[in-house]
Amino acid sequence: MRLPDSAHTDRPWRIHELTRDFRLEDVWAFRAPGAGPDDFPAMLAALRAAGGPAQQAPSARFLFALRWKLGALLGWDGPGAGVGARVPTLRDRVPNDLRELSGGPGPVSAPLTPVYEVDDECARELANRTVHTVMHLGWVPTGRGEHELRMAVLVKPNGLFGKLYMAAIAPFRHLVVYPALTRQWERAWRDRERLEQGGGAPPTETPPTGASPTGAPGAVDGAVGRREVPASVLALSSLPDPHYVDMFTLTTTVDATPEEWARAMFGDVPSVAERFIWRGLLGLRLSRGRSPHTVAGWRIAERGADWIRLEAASRFMTDNLLVRAADGRVSLATCVRYDRALGRLLWSPLSAIHRRLAPGLLRDAAAAVRSRRGERTDP
Repeated sequence: MRLPDSAHTDRPWRIHELTRDFRLEDVWAFRAPGAGPDDFPAMLAALRAAGGPAQQAPSARFLFALRWKLGALLGWDGPGAGVGARVPTLRDRVPNDLRELSGGPGPVSAPLTPVYEVDDECARELANRTVHTVMHLGWVPTGRGEHELRMAVLVKPNGLFGKLYMAAIAPFRHLVVYPALTRQWERAWRDRERLEQGGGAPPTETPPTGASPTGAPGAVDGAVGRREVPASVLALSSLPDPHYVDMFTLTTTVDATPEEWARAMFGDVPSVAERFIWRGLLGLRLSRGRSPHTVAGWRIAERGADWIRLEAASRFMTDNLLVRAADGRVSLATCVRYDRALGRLLWSPLSAIHRRLAPGLLRDAAAAVRSRRGERTDP
């Protein structure tokens, strides 16, 4: 839940003396039912056990993957851009009574690095070519006799470009990243005993250690290129000669129709991240609102007993999404035709992110279908 700035500035946090030249960007609260005044270390341990951005929702993972891809292409995150290079570490400002503290056994959210950690607050920092960021976590009593976790994000943008960058990403932080973080961290608190015992993240369709990489529930096979994708799948596309094709197939015990799978993957209407990618970057013309004839704005063009085809197009590319479900396997195939050179220019870098996220998208869809039916989420 988003909070006013005073929820951070009115508290006697030690971070204030270290960040006078930083700007307070966001303040967010995370519920911790039943938490007491001494449970801050337990909360941090639960967050570490729950994992970082890789365990968040697909929309948030896509934004992170897109950001790291852009950073790599534009040189935002090189060795000379970080803490101790472009900017000095805040640990240089830490007073003597905090200097000997290590910041805990590990970062709550990599790639942030520890600044300090005490009984009721901690701080971690990150720097790149755009901004120097501090994430402050504090443990605060509530009116219900419990405690909650509060996160404050403080920033020092790197010139005008850094200010423009922070303004551009603000809607995605508030509408996608922080809500996903809220679900992850609040679930981590609820599941802390199992997580701390090595149970890992909440069970999904991910195969257990030692399982066969192919054929076991949760396994995902991938194929890229027209020679690798089966001809029977290519025949379902409306594009006779697509320039780009891939297919990812999940082995699963979940039984659902192709449309149910498609809606579990993409939703009835596109998320903020999906609108940003599909409409903003790729220019795809998507339908608005919910409809039995669309999935996340994509038109349901054709279907069969075990498959469904979604279509969308822009001025420079035409896309098909093919979902097929049969015999304990569900597949997502993507077919793209470049109608102009700009289509290839845009999709080539984005396709790398797409291929990285597709296996998780399928597994999350399986968990979502099970959850809607009130079933267990393990294979």
